Amino acid sequence: MTTGDCALYAELLTNIRQISLAASLPSPCDASTQISISSDCRTIQLQHRGITSSLVLPAKVSRGSTLLPIQDKQKGSTSVSWRLLLDTAVAPQAHQVDQIPWSATDLDPSSGVTCRHCTAGIVGQGSVKVWKDLPSENWAEMMEFWHCHKPDHHHHNQGNGTGKADEASLAARGYGASSIITAQTGVGFVDLTTFLFEESDCRNLTFSLSTYDQGSVDRQSLPLETDSSKLPRNLNVFCSSCRTQLGFFNFRSSAVTLLKWQVSCSSISSASPGIPECLAATLISTISRSGSSKSLITAADGVTPGESDSPELGESAIHIWVLNSSIVYSSSGIPQSTPAIKLLYRPLPLEDADKMLASVTCESQEICLPAAARREIIRHLEASNGLLPPTERMFKEWKVGLLTRGDGTAAAR
Repeated sequence: MTTGDCALYAELLTNIRQISLAASLPSPCDASTQISISSDCRTIQLQHRGITSSLVLPAKVSRGSTLLPIQDKQKGSTSVSWRLLLDTAVAPQAHQVDQIPWSATDLDPSSGVTCRHCTAGIVGQGSVKVWKDLPSENWAEMMEFWHCHKPDHHHHNQGNGTGKADEASLAARGYGASSIITAQTGVGFVDLTTFLFEESDCRNLTFSLSTYDQGSVDRQSLPLETDSSKLPRNLNVFCSSCRTQLGFFNFRSSAVTLLKWQVSCSSISSASPGIPECLAATLISTISRSGSSKSLITAADGVTPGESDSPELGESAIHIWVLNSSIVYSSSGIPQSTPAIKLLYRPLPLEDADKMLASVTCESQEICLPAAARREIIRHLEASNGLLPPTERMFKEWKVGLLTRGDGTAAAR
């Protein structure tokens, strides 16, 4: 908020059917300070010492064309707040839909994939015959558990009295703990944050153990260990045209993994997601899978730092604690209502994050992202923190942030 501005912030509280409204004033509240609701019950207008500010609310409220009273205890303060009741016609779950950015059903079956930065073709149009959503991360463990504990199973596959099903038998069925999904020609696998392709379906890529300059368009020409046990888990993958890091090559799945926020493709129902929308979907999935509202955003495992991970730009993990996974807010700093996750966050040195994850009492789930993505998330959360009323920006050593959540209308990046 610059000198002379009035900042407004409104947050939809669906569970209690109210909207929380706060105003931050450049000078203390006085007799000139008045706030009213428009006749359509969707816009509020604030007047303060000759300054007029307006804000479109995230939902329709139940009163219109009336002045909101300012409490005596708020007079003389630079922060004032109200609670507004939702209109009875607003559906209780109207704003609770969680949108997974670019699921398989969203994508045009014949779409190609291009670099979002320079539009160079990465996967040719028509190369992908079908898009398939990948299962959740713990699919193999859940299938093994189901196989071992079926009510009508007499445990014929148990061996040596250990009570464990034979892994070879499970793997033959495709759901042993060691089973993995490998890339397939003509198939585009879709995860929450990535696409997975067969290498032969891709083009215009440079593979590298570190930076673009150290890479090669021919993966086989890289100086790799002949012993498969000594191979790195991943290679960095760059766009050969603009040098942007697009993702990774995973040796275990023999697949090119492209980050959704680094590429473009044709979607039937949703716009191109950015890093915040992809992380929001991951956090929601993590909470659903583990029940934990805390996550640690750490370095992508097994990846040698590339150009985007330059040490001088700083390396840190992000500790996140989700407060509410489904809010809608509007602010004088944002032109439209925005669905978001409300959370607490704090940067941590990567070493501290590793120690926390190694602890037997750790409650946080690990989410791996490249350094450039983590820095973008910090910038996004810092900007959102500035939208909040000053009194609501900190909680002990944590900052409060708003992570934009996909709803099918996310702006293209």
